[in-house]
Amino acid sequence: MFSTLLALLSVATFSCALHLPVDPELLLKKGPINNRIVGGEDTPIETIPWQVLLLKLGRPYCGGVVYSKNIIITAAHCVCDNYANILDPKIFDVRVGSSTSNNGGSVIKVAKTIVHDRFTLYPIIEYDIALILLSSPLEMGPTVKAIPLADSIPNDGASAIVSGWGYTETGESPLHLKSVYVNIVNREECARAYNIESSKATICAASPWKGFCNADSGGPLTYNGKLVGIVSFGPTKPCGHPNVPGVYADVVELRKWIEEEAKKLSST
Repeated sequence: MFSTLLALLSVATFSCALHLPVDPELLLKKGPINNRIVGGEDTPIETIPWQVLLLKLGRPYCGGVVYSKNIIITAAHCVCDNYANILDPKIFDVRVGSSTSNNGGSVIKVAKTIVHDRFTLYPIIEYDIALILLSSPLEMGPTVKAIPLADSIPNDGASAIVSGWGYTETGESPLHLKSVYVNIVNREECARAYNIESSKATICAASPWKGFCNADSGGPLTYNGKLVGIVSFGPTKPCGHPNVPGVYADVVELRKWIEEEAKKLSST
């Protein structure tokens, strides 16, 4: 995460969400941890109908976002191994239209996945975005809706929403979908927190003791009803640490790729 980002990266961190170790000095600055998707509230799927759950070998693994009736957006690391190789799509399913992770809605098999050609895990995580082609089209309705892509980046400090079934303050993955408000963080400030180069392919957000955690990867960051980010990586010890923003793939920067590749994928 810092100047020794590569050396500190461990295989265990690649369980969704993708998280890296945090500077021990930051962990000495204690704060409340009882109000943390971290710090979120139970949220009905009707409020976030574009949220989906990516299952790996039948188990909750990552989040995702409805782009169209047959395309889901998620994080690249959710569908790749630790060496950025794309995993067999047959091991994945997508649950849509449910607030709970273990039942309800519909479960649809994944037919194909594609990953951004510039996706990297080393030396820094960039272009962490992928598209999923479903084996059958979604039935759109109150609990299943596509979300439009943002065409401009929110101002620094703007309040956005991140959601998912990721770990809470108990260290367990909840059954019910949760969401929380976080504030957009200046890209340069975010890069300094990680001691890495600023990247146009990422957008950052944070709020003290609130944010995403393990298993939220691939989920949506939304602003004014539009998708602005896809959960990528952030601190885990603890999640929502006020000094270390969460990092998302920047949908505005990656919009052209999403639109072009989704069109190709839909025609296969």
